[in-house]
Amino acid sequence: MTACSPAVFHPAPAGNGESHAAPAFATNNGQAITAEREQGGAEQNTGGPGEDDAVAPLPALAAEVSNVRETQREAVAEGASDLEAAHQEHLAQLAAEEERLEQEQAQAEAELERQRLEDQAAEEAAQAEEEAAAEREEDSEAEAPTEDTPAPDAPIPEEPAPQEPEQTRPGTSSDAPVFAGDLDHYLEQLAEHHPGDISISVAELGGQARTGSAAGAESRVSASTYKVFVAYGILSRVESSEMDWDDPIDGGRDRATCLNEMISVSDNPCADVFREEIGWEGLRDIAAETGGPATDFIPAYARTSANDLTAFMTALESGALNLSPESRSRLLGALESNIFREGIGAGSAGSVLNKVGFIDGYLNDTAIVRHPQGTYVLSIMSEGSDWNAISAITRDIEAALY
Repeated sequence: MTACSPAVFHPAPAGNGESHAAPAFATNNGQAITAEREQGGAEQNTGGPGEDDAVAPLPALAAEVSNVRETQREAVAEGASDLEAAHQEHLAQLAAEEERLEQEQAQAEAELERQRLEDQAAEEAAQAEEEAAAEREEDSEAEAPTEDTPAPDAPIPEEPAPQEPEQTRPGTSSDAPVFAGDLDHYLEQLAEHHPGDISISVAELGGQARTGSAAGAESRVSASTYKVFVAYGILSRVESSEMDWDDPIDGGRDRATCLNEMISVSDNPCADVFREEIGWEGLRDIAAETGGPATDFIPAYARTSANDLTAFMTALESGALNLSPESRSRLLGALESNIFREGIGAGSAGSVLNKVGFIDGYLNDTAIVRHPQGTYVLSIMSEGSDWNAISAITRDIEAALY
């Protein structure tokens, strides 16, 4: 028997990172097969992922989605609430603006009506003056001899020279309150004694320098009394050379004529031009300068108080206003020639330099009164009263002072 060479095993070279299992040789007890099976089982056990590495369970995902949606719903609800609040605020602002515009329109209409009434009153007064002058002229012509009628032989008696009306002490109301020394209390009694809602302010210049008021600081519709502040503004601007007295203002009238007629006959067209020249802010500055805390000017109307008017007229009469003597005399002269005398002018025994204002039931009168026994300033503002009440109050105050 020929001897066989022993089998020689040559391992294959390792390449490309591949591993090769060693070959199994058959044995009598089948160990090679067993090893191969164990090796295959090990590879199966270390192979792909197991059940423990699966994705998260579905109930957890559903809860997370639900939370996200709930957060979104809350954000949407909060945004809707904010939007509704902003909408309501905008509606409220629109309503307030509409109400403000309606008020301004009503005030503007009231101012136009006031101007119309004052223009009408001024025209009627001017017409009455013209008619009276015409009657006087006719009477004079009737009394004078004409060329066709020779004068009688007897001398015509000369007419007496015009005499100043005798200043008599006005009587007081029989049932009027009695002055007991407290001027404020007395003025309050007088205001309550007469019809309407009345404010009174009085200041004695010289003498005992007494002052008093009843609701004197109350802000009221000024009507045309505001024109004294306008006049001061024009006088100041002429003095500073911003304006000139010869400037044409209205209907061929120059500035000097317009200022006089704005005060003496309460001319509104002149006041309108002056007010535009000064401006509303300029008028407010004038009120602050003259010490009028309740005086205010807005485009629709003007407001002031009895105390503010008295303070202005007191400063004018005493020379405390920042005006030259010429300007001061010009304004005092216009006040002295005022044609409206039914209020303080009718109740005083003195010489009255005044400015009235009247519109829609408001009757106001502010005056410098140069009484034979002393000078004082009186301002009366009323709503729902009448000129008779203002003149009666003047009589009673004068009786208490003098």
